[in-house]
Amino acid sequence: MLRKWKVIVPLALTAAGAVASGLAVLMQKLPKDEAPVSEPAPAARPANLRTGVYSFISGYQDAATVELSMDYDPEKFSFAIVEDEFLNYSSASHVAIVYGEEFNLQLEYAAYYSGEDFAAHSAALREKYSACNAYSCGALDGLWVLDGDNVAMHFPIPDDQHSYLLVTVQKTPGYDDEVTTLPDYAPLRELLSTVKFTRI
Repeated sequence: MLRKWKVIVPLALTAAGAVASGLAVLMQKLPKDEAPVSEPAPAARPANLRTGVYSFISGYQDAATVELSMDYDPEKFSFAIVEDEFLNYSSASHVAIVYGEEFNLQLEYAAYYSGEDFAAHSAALREKYSACNAYSCGALDGLWVLDGDNVAMHFPIPDDQHSYLLVTVQKTPGYDDEVTTLPDYAPLRELLSTVKFTRI
């Protein structure tokens, strides 16, 4: 009887070891649901980025200079400040224009009506346009509407009670989709995500 136990005990230990090894292998193969999912590394930004700057005076008695900056790839876009030959009619004295192969942008300051703020401006847009869409990208958080053949984006300017930013997006013959798809177009979002405001 003692001899049988001497044989059985090592066999039992060997079997237990095999089960433990099998479980360890199985656990390695199972997905680790509780393991933290690491964010993919951000794409490397082109080393040759340039920064376009558009400045304007906002306000009256408490006037301040607002400076808008935007980073762009000069191999894909050009940036210019113009006082005429606008892409779209503007009452501003000067606008910033970004020219690209698939779309062009016109960025300009626009004054609120007396007693208006961005909430009132947004309400007026919703009343005027049947389709008025929320839009957020980087520091920009506002609305866009289809205005003729262009997309018009309206954004409040931080800490500015007098002016808002109007971005007119115009598609070129190089863009082979509907103009209403431009707001979600990755190259446009990438460009707009670099916009920053500074009050001087």
